[in-house]
Amino acid sequence: MTPMIDIVFLLLIFFVCASAGQIRESLLATELAAGDVQSEEPLQREPPLLGQLWLHLRRRPDQRTVVEFNNPEYGRTFDDFDRLQVRLQELASIAREIPVILDIEPDVPMGDMIRVYDICRGADFETIQFATEAAGPGNSPP
Repeated sequence: MTPMIDIVFLLLIFFVCASAGQIRESLLATELAAGDVQSEEPLQREPPLLGQLWLHLRRRPDQRTVVEFNNPEYGRTFDDFDRLQVRLQELASIAREIPVILDIEPDVPMGDMIRVYDICRGADFETIQFATEAAGPGNSPP
């Protein structure tokens, strides 16, 4: 009986010493959402900074994906990915540090989204990001 009590005490000392050097999880500075939280007011999107290239992908009624630029001087709407690729390569050759932001509507097929992303990567832009909030009527990029 005595050897078994010694082993239990040794195990107890081992686990106390092994756990003493760890950071307690309650001390970490992370706050997780407790569930689905929605605001009563719609989120107002800030206008994009100068030099950002917003590409808005949407689906037309004839089931074609259209890419719209935020700046009319770049060429406003593209429904042909080859023309889009040429235009993005021209823009990247001028200033590849311009951040590209892809604003994709939910009905756009994943293949079209990946193709536009690949075109942006192939044009050698430094930063390609995805918009996380749907652009509404009052808060779409210019």
